[in-house]
Amino acid sequence: MLQSPGESGITMRYATYSQRARALFIDSLWWTVIVLFVPLGPSTQDLLLAPDAFASTLVLWLLVGQCVPILVTGILWAVWGTYPGKRVLRLRIVDADTGQAMTVRQAFLRTAGYMLTFATCGAGFLWVPFNPRRQALHDRMANTVVVNEYLVSS
Repeated sequence: MLQSPGESGITMRYATYSQRARALFIDSLWWTVIVLFVPLGPSTQDLLLAPDAFASTLVLWLLVGQCVPILVTGILWAVWGTYPGKRVLRLRIVDADTGQAMTVRQAFLRTAGYMLTFATCGAGFLWVPFNPRRQALHDRMANTVVVNEYLVSS
């Protein structure tokens, strides 16, 4: 277990890079199914009949297919402190200093950071193996960590 710097009574076991990658993979699977089977605008047949609608359909797909999943992720972080993939692997997102559940503000900052992480083709995840608290860019922005479990030391 790793000791959280600055807090003598809190001991947290940080999630590994591979655990976080597995959780993201699980989340990606179910979001892909949803995005593939929920109609996001005109059908292919409609696009062939009106090719000028292609640009608006592409913008709609980018907004709905990419941004909505990230926003829903942020809402679930605020409500549950985790997300389905992390829940399956028994991971939680907590405040990096106290080990307590993250605040709504932290969930908002983490969501903004998550968008930035994905906008950089996932480069924000590259910090995880090199950071002592295994934080990605969005964790650092929100001062959160992903933990297997958190324990209060006696």
